[in-house]
Amino acid sequence: MITISKNLIIPADQEENRKKLTAAINKKKTGDRTIFCVILPTTDGGILEVIPAFALRFEAKEHDITVVGACEGRKNAMALVEQMIGELYEKTGGFDAKAYYLQ
Repeated sequence: MITISKNLIIPADQEENRKKLTAAINKKKTGDRTIFCVILPTTDGGILEVIPAFALRFEAKEHDITVVGACEGRKNAMALVEQMIGELYEKTGGFDAKAYYLQ
């Protein structure tokens, strides 16, 4: 199952693309290989993971997926993860992304 966080984080410079990004996440098949999602870890010990939107359905066959961030471009996705982890640590003093982003 794929769940999109109600507080989906998108870079400020891509906010105008929010509908496009969420549509790519919701599509059963997407040909757009430039959209990346930040998801909660699917294994113990992880903080956040980056996965292309087109691969969500494959990953969801094995794990429940919660999308907490999305953007266009892999480099932008890595920068978004860096920002999100920084915020996580600053606000909680730790790295429990599941507890922080599911509240």
